[in-house]
Amino acid sequence: MKRSAADVFEDHLRLRITGHLEEDLRRNYADDVVLLTVNSNARGHDAIRMSAGRLNEQLPDGTFEFIARKVSGPYALLIWRGHSSRFNAADGADSFVIEDDKIRFQSIHYRLEE
Repeated sequence: MKRSAADVFEDHLRLRITGHLEEDLRRNYADDVVLLTVNSNARGHDAIRMSAGRLNEQLPDGTFEFIARKVSGPYALLIWRGHSSRFNAADGADSFVIEDDKIRFQSIHYRLEE
């Protein structure tokens, strides 16, 4: 059964907020996903793992708030912020291209605050 972009997006958010990175990669990310951030221009599941690890180091014990979620066709946008004992993340914005049941592209931006 083919999932909509909204279904993939919501499944991704649910898995990540509960700490299930590997399941999220298997179910929701293309093997050759493109990831663009201020720190990377990379492809594949290892790029997503590295980015998730970086966020976990920056915001250990982090809690996240999803301010807005938008989906239009194959495109999705998440506006978010995070809080932790080390840093806070402000102005978080992730964009996605979701086609054929998989996230094919993701960009990530946020600003760290002490």
